[in-house]
Amino acid sequence: MRERVRVLVDGDCRAPLRVYNDYISFFGEVDPATGTLKAVGEQIAGVALAFRGGRGSTVGSYVIYALKYYGREPSCMLVEEPEPIIITGCIMADIPLFQVRKGFLEEVGSKRAVLVHEKGRDYVELHFE
Repeated sequence: MRERVRVLVDGDCRAPLRVYNDYISFFGEVDPATGTLKAVGEQIAGVALAFRGGRGSTVGSYVIYALKYYGREPSCMLVEEPEPIIITGCIMADIPLFQVRKGFLEEVGSKRAVLVHEKGRDYVELHFE
């Protein structure tokens, strides 16, 4: 499946897709030292993390950077509603960031897939298992 995206921070990404159908406050809900999304107790390191958008403190940008510092960052992020905190954090940490259309998270849901994006392209590919 090919999905057109708005590229906010460009870069290559090839990783298992993990969908979290909610908003994330990186400050308080993500442990940068372990790469754990506390709400679900799952690791986000090395995955293509898809979520609604960000909420919360401007410190979230630094938490995203800390994920990179500790080597626990997602391979890329996909959001329905981008906002400055996430964009800034992804720029600082050099993590590819893409905006997806409304309804993408529900459509993909819990299906297992690998997401692929090549720098310079305006789409991602999903390879379902």
